[in-house]
Amino acid sequence: MTTIARVFFWGYTAMLLGVGASGIFVARWELTHVFSMPLVAGTTITATMLNQYRFLKAMEFAFGVFCATSHRQIFCHTRENTVFLAGVFAGVGARLLGWSVDGTPHIAFVIFAVLELITGLLVWASVRCPLRFAT
Repeated sequence: MTTIARVFFWGYTAMLLGVGASGIFVARWELTHVFSMPLVAGTTITATMLNQYRFLKAMEFAFGVFCATSHRQIFCHTRENTVFLAGVFAGVGARLLGWSVDGTPHIAFVIFAVLELITGLLVWASVRCPLRFAT
């Protein structure tokens, strides 16, 4: 079970690093092509949206850096494990809140939420039950 948890963990970490880093630099393209969000150049609304989006992508990347550099501690009873689980479950909670308040997102984001939830649960279970889930 720990092996499966680590596979999901590294997939999640790679996604955070890749999507976070790229989103900082291709924010305009991503918002217009992936999300079909019309952006009018030169407006305060567009500049604000892009500024905030790049900030959020930087935070996503930073969490990925945390995961990559703290992976050993994340799989133990440590503060890093608590921070990781709080981050994962806060993200899943935000997606679920958005789903209930704003409507159903694109199926890709429903899948992301499920994969993120599975990742958090697998890491939690592998740390909380080390004898039961030892590899």
